[in-house]
This record gives sequence, C-alpha cells and structure tokens, in this order.
Amino acid sequence: MTEFDRELFLLFNATSESGGYIAFFAYVMAKYVIFAIPIGISLLWIAGNYTAKRIALTLFFALVLAVSLSFTIGILFPVQRPFLIPFGQNLIEHRASPSFPSNHGLVMFSCAWTLFFMARRWQAALIAVSGLFVAWSRVYLGIHWPLDMAGAAIVAGIAAFSAVEFDRRFGDRSLLITAGLYDRLVEKPLVRVWARLKDTF
Repeated sequence: MTEFDRELFLLFNATSESGGYIAFFAYVMAKYVIFAIPIGISLLWIAGNYTAKRIALTLFFALVLAVSLSFTIGILFPVQRPFLIPFGQNLIEHRASPSFPSNHGLVMFSCAWTLFFMARRWQAALIAVSGLFVAWSRVYLGIHWPLDMAGAAIVAGIAAFSAVEFDRRFGDRSLLITAGLYDRLVEKPLVRVWARLKDTF
C-alpha cells in the first residue's frame, strides 16, 4: 500500500474511543448487508419473468467473473490487511486472507455496475450507495485499506461489463440452457419431494 492509502485509512478508521451506535452500524453493514445480494438474485430467478431471470443470470455471471479475478489478484499480488501489520484500530475478527481487492465491495459494486450497464439506473444507484456504506464500514472496522475498495470498484466494473456484453450476445441461449438445467435438477425434484410430503401428511 502507499502512504496515501495509509493516510486515507486513518481518516476513516475507528479511533481508540470509537464505539456505541456507529460501531454497531458499521458491524451490521460490514457483515450482513452483503446477504441481500444472493437473496435478491435468487428471488429474481425464482419469482421473476423472462427479463428478471435474464438479469439474475447476468448478475450471477458478473459475480463469478469478479470473484475469479479477485482470487487471481490475491494470489499474484497479495496485500496484508491493516491488522496484520498492525496498523490502526481493529474492531472485528477476520481471517488473514489477501486484502486487495475487497470481496465484499466486489460483490456490491459488481451488482451495481451490472444493473447500471443494463439501464436499471435506480436499482444500480441503490446498491452502489449500499456498497459505499459497506466499503466505509470495513475500513472503519480495520479490516481493509481504502484502495482495496477502489480496486474492488474497478475489478467489479470490468466483470460487470464483460457479463453484460456476454448477455447481449448469448443471453437468450444461455438463459434457455440454464433454465432447462434448473428445471431438471432443482425444480422438478423439489416438486416431487413436496408431492410426497403432502401425501405423507
């Protein structure tokens, strides 16, 4: 990391006197907001129409690309987390995985960029704002550098753009194949299990 990154970190990181409502809010943002993404994608796929399913598939593909890029970057260019140096205040436990880019930021910004590129602007803005709070919270709690979040936004943009371009070219075919596999491997078996349970009771 650079000296600029360290100075920026200290600007957002908690102080030794930090606590109370701000720390609790940061903890919730850092740990739990991210679960809204898989839940939202699942609901789009399960309950949505053709367009919603296609958006869900594109979001999922963007996340797979983003996480794959993040994993590769973490192996090739590992960056230590602040608490491992140690530097600043650490208010939450975290494993000693590579810091750059932030996977939590990556998930949030990948979805925001994907929806933006698919012209779903207000949904993109909502997730982007949530992503900024997630990014702040993880720096505040001492488990990421600010540039981890900037890197996440850039990697997320690349992954999202690639996923949307793939959807534009192969969206109909990929959705047909994925929906067929889902119907065969998930939906029909669940229907059979549910029918047996109803017969049992």
